[in-house]
Amino acid sequence: MANDPKADSTKSAAAAATGPVTGKSDAAPERAPGPEEKRARWINRAANLAVLGLVALACAYLLTPGFFAQRIPYGDDSIGQFSNTVVKATRDYDIPDEETTRRKRDEARDAILPVYDYDVTVAEAAVERVRSAFKYLRDVGHDAEAKLKAAAPPDARLEAPKKAAGLAKKDEPPTPATALPEALARVFSEHREEWQRRLETHLDEESFKAFAEARFSEEVEHEAEKLVTRANGQMVADYREPLALSAGRGITVRRKSGGVVVGEKVLNDVSAVRDQNEIRAEAERWASDLSVDLPASLRRALATLASREVRANLRNNREETEDRRKAASESVKPVVIQLKKGEKIIGDGERIEHRHLVIFAAIRSQTKIEDSLFVRLGGGLFAMLLVAVSYFFARSSLRRFRPTRKDALLGALTMVTTLGLINLSITIADALRDRFPQIGNETLYYAAPFAFGAMLIRFVLTSEAAVVYSIVFAGLAGVLVGNSLEFSLYALMGSLVASARVARAKDRAALFRAGLYTGAVNAVAVLCFALLSSKVDGWGTFVACFAGFLGGALAVPILVMGVTPLVEAAFGYTTDIKLLELANLNHPALKELIVQAPGTYHHSIIIGSLVEAAAEAIGANPLLARVCAYYHDIGKGKNPLYFAENQRTENRHDKLAPQMSALIIKRHVTDGVEMARQYKLPRQVADAIPQHHGTRLVGYFFHKALKDQEGKTDAQNVEETLYRYGGPKPQTREAALVMIADAVEASSRAMQEPSPSKLQALVQKIINGIFADGQLDECDLTLRDLNEIARAFYRTLGGIYHTRPDYPPAAIAGAPRPALAEVKDGKVEPPPSKPEEPKPGAEAKKLQGV
Repeated sequence: MANDPKADSTKSAAAAATGPVTGKSDAAPERAPGPEEKRARWINRAANLAVLGLVALACAYLLTPGFFAQRIPYGDDSIGQFSNTVVKATRDYDIPDEETTRRKRDEARDAILPVYDYDVTVAEAAVERVRSAFKYLRDVGHDAEAKLKAAAPPDARLEAPKKAAGLAKKDEPPTPATALPEALARVFSEHREEWQRRLETHLDEESFKAFAEARFSEEVEHEAEKLVTRANGQMVADYREPLALSAGRGITVRRKSGGVVVGEKVLNDVSAVRDQNEIRAEAERWASDLSVDLPASLRRALATLASREVRANLRNNREETEDRRKAASESVKPVVIQLKKGEKIIGDGERIEHRHLVIFAAIRSQTKIEDSLFVRLGGGLFAMLLVAVSYFFARSSLRRFRPTRKDALLGALTMVTTLGLINLSITIADALRDRFPQIGNETLYYAAPFAFGAMLIRFVLTSEAAVVYSIVFAGLAGVLVGNSLEFSLYALMGSLVASARVARAKDRAALFRAGLYTGAVNAVAVLCFALLSSKVDGWGTFVACFAGFLGGALAVPILVMGVTPLVEAAFGYTTDIKLLELANLNHPALKELIVQAPGTYHHSIIIGSLVEAAAEAIGANPLLARVCAYYHDIGKGKNPLYFAENQRTENRHDKLAPQMSALIIKRHVTDGVEMARQYKLPRQVADAIPQHHGTRLVGYFFHKALKDQEGKTDAQNVEETLYRYGGPKPQTREAALVMIADAVEASSRAMQEPSPSKLQALVQKIINGIFADGQLDECDLTLRDLNEIARAFYRTLGGIYHTRPDYPPAAIAGAPRPALAEVKDGKVEPPPSKPEEPKPGAEAKKLQGV
């Protein structure tokens, strides 16, 4: 095409008008669509919306498992029974567990130990009271004695101190002069109330008299302080009964000084705490340990004082205890049972427990009639949005993504079927997990055939369709498995690998090879997820990886292999495996063609070589292009002698009018379509039979008709439509390749000397002519593709029409061999001379060119 100025101008105009998207001609201006076209567009849009609605409706139920087919147990009489179904959450639930919350709060309350306040100043206060009371009466006694001395006779003044100092004889009985003077006793009695007020206690008459007789001396005071300090110097409680309740648990002791808490500790052993009665009972024993010089009455008085001065320094602070228990109870957050959508609540055969009834009751209280509708509506709308966004992006950005209505229907059914298989697989996995509890919750989910749909779509459609399907399915699969991003990525990776490896599968084993790659990627993905979440637990991770491998390596290819024949029969798709069967030259249609029209058969084989190389160059399906080439002219077997490649001597068209000849030539298309239907050829192959001629002219007979009308007085107009094929124009790149190759092969066979330069010019001329005629307007070929096709064609033609060297006359079959020398009797004799050969004639010259 580079050497053709017309082609260059056409290419530049097309590129300026349409860009590098398609190879459409710009010869005809764009016309407004007619009523039929508008109607067809509306029908197509309605069909697309119907398919989208089908996907949305199916996803509304598949993505939101509901209770419409499940019997939920309720009532306390169900406890202990066995569930006869699997119940799953229809959406995410946050169910408050009031009983568990109450139990945990009670536990938190009980965990708080009783708080006791230990006042360390009680002993000091008791000592201070004793000291104040004794000093008070001692001072009173000194003052009274001084007054008595002043009023007594002189002899009595001298005798009294001696007796008071104990100078009397030991065996002399006490006299009134050595006893407590009555007047002094009366003074002490008068101040007894104040003394008891200072002690904050009441002493009996005998104890008070004993202290009075000792004149409330400092020595007695010191002994009293010792006893009081000993009695109040340890933890003393009012009663031991409350402490007995804390035995084995302990109490919390707060040290207080002056009303301020100075420390806190837990006292685990409460046996060291005494109550007031125990201390008072031990006071007499402690008094016996005092100095032996003290009279017995004084010892009893000290014991009585010590017991009366005992104060409880360890008191149960109920308010603080209650405050702490209340705070601990309130700090326990309400227990909420979180359920993810699709999470199993109870399995088949599982015993119904109280917690199940709590969950079901909460679900009923949180679920309204419209809730399930909203959930399903959300699932359906999400599916519609995901499909629509992916579809419009692919339509605008991917050149080869041009799905038909049939393709969309296949994608929708595949999507729904795969989601159903995933749902079924999850149900089976849950049942197996119930039987084998050691298996993790989602371990067996990885065995589900997530990549089944993508592999099937790529097996029958293009890679662009498989990519779009994989993206949409990955999003829906993640929602199906409890809104899991992990499973969404898992489905996406497996689908992409499966669709990439199954491309151009030539046999059934290729499906399993693609499955092995898919399974390996699945296993690695599972391992990566385990490492990312720090959940590598050895056996569980191995089982999950193995499940992912089996799902991709066995489940996916087995399902694809079983479903593919159904898809081929229902939708008319043709897989490469089916094409390989048709490419076998022993096919009945080809065997009949080689018998009836051997020239056409040879022509088809050469075209197969041309289109296969060109399809490889532009990224089309080489196998489909070759099979289309093999069968594109099978209709010529009906009337083989009317086609030049099958003629040997006479040309039957010499006796026919051009219009009749054109009719016979065009008839091979309808005959070929009929034979394709008879041999049940796939739709893609059968469509190439009428499309490989498109609406081109039967040029030879059209120009012959024009020539016949020249010079006639009654010349008639030659209608061009009678000499054009009925079409349609090529709809696929493979059919366009067959059209171009058919014209190139026929023209190259008619060349006298097919040199490389002539072949290149011929290929470019034919492509330019087909392009300018608008035959490539409806197929997805770019100008770059046309250049690649031209290069591939003349490379292949160069191999077919390669040059041969001129053979010497002696190398031609039938020429005499030159004589050789002979050895006789040890002597070499020259070869016998031969007569001079005549110069080669015309026949010899003709043979030299072979």
